[in-house]
Amino acid sequence: MNYSEKVEETVEYADLINKVQSVLDFVCSENDELKIERDCAIRNNDPYYYQAINNNMKTNYIISSTLLAIRRDIETMHDDIRADINQEKNALSRSDQTEDNA
Repeated sequence: MNYSEKVEETVEYADLINKVQSVLDFVCSENDELKIERDCAIRNNDPYYYQAINNNMKTNYIISSTLLAIRRDIETMHDDIRADINQEKNALSRSDQTEDNA
């Protein structure tokens, strides 16, 4: 196993995409509940409660956006690692062929 494969294995073992996705799912479910509470605040004509809920929804939006960016970065990192592994394997294979021809 070459160094690139070890890096890929370590990154996959960390399972960062699923961890980020779990937090995203939680934030989204919280946002759904906040929408219900916001509707209740509107019906009860409670502007302070409504504003607090809106602030929480804005915070959840920022958290979700940041987590989505992190998830995209992780996916890009995985793609880069796979490309490096393929490039390394091709280089090793060419090196083996050169040695065989010599």
